[in-house]
Amino acid sequence: MGEIPTNSKSIFVLITFLFITIGFTWLYIHFSSTIKDEPVEETIELKYSKKGLYLYPRYEILVSNSDRPSTVSKEQFESIEAGDTISGYMKNKDTFVTEKDIQFEKLLGIPILIALYLVVFIFGAGLLKNTTFIKNKLAYKNIVQKIFMTSLLTLLGLYLLTGLILIALITTNIFHKINPWNQTEVTATVLGGDHNETRSQRGASYTTYELFLHFQDQEGNDYITKKAVTGTTYNKYDLGESIPLIYRNNNADDTFIATKSANEIWPAFLNLYTFFIGFYLFSVFAMIRGWRKKKKRQQEKDTALHNTI
Repeated sequence: MGEIPTNSKSIFVLITFLFITIGFTWLYIHFSSTIKDEPVEETIELKYSKKGLYLYPRYEILVSNSDRPSTVSKEQFESIEAGDTISGYMKNKDTFVTEKDIQFEKLLGIPILIALYLVVFIFGAGLLKNTTFIKNKLAYKNIVQKIFMTSLLTLLGLYLLTGLILIALITTNIFHKINPWNQTEVTATVLGGDHNETRSQRGASYTTYELFLHFQDQEGNDYITKKAVTGTTYNKYDLGESIPLIYRNNNADDTFIATKSANEIWPAFLNLYTFFIGFYLFSVFAMIRGWRKKKKRQQEKDTALHNTI
């Protein structure tokens, strides 16, 4: 990585990230200390599994006095039914959260906090090591350089680890999708649908589609799943119609649409997940290529120096 120039632009970037980091830290601490201020018990109105296009199934419930679904563990999901009461907390007057929700939000916030602090350390150390005072003090310069490199390598490791975990989850899901020896095909009924459009300031939009489906496994057990689908599949089936569905024999909540046309499949490759994976793989390739070029130049320089001696 090149030197970070000591100029007003770099200082502005450092100050910006510093304020963002302080603000996010305050939000995280405030959330952790106040989220359980209002414990309640609510009645479960509906429970269902939620299965995306690429990741493993999750388990959600809808309760009274809450406009948003809440998540529960698989073990808790299997032990509760509609009409039961469940303990949790009111995040605000219209949002009920469970322990699972709180754990997820905290878990999501930790790597974001780590990444923000690492960026601050990288920019701070990068600017500091170029000051006259540090340049003239070898011991201080070595310390600042170690902080800079440690922060940079840790941030890089966090980025690589995040991408590898996501790729592993997607690969596992694809394996289950194409593994016919652990699948059963059934006919599900469309109970409803939902779509969410996210539009940017420049007018671009990204829409996700989900269908509420009811089906029975081979033993006659009833299941309700909220299944992510492509726009083609979403528009193909109306309320009350039958739709072919596949579930894993050892986990009936892990479902896949038995698509009958390529037009239902290819839109699944044009979304934020595939964009991130594509960007991630390209960036890893670029880093490896850059590292190899740098190593080759260093070897050529060492060879030239050896020949002159």
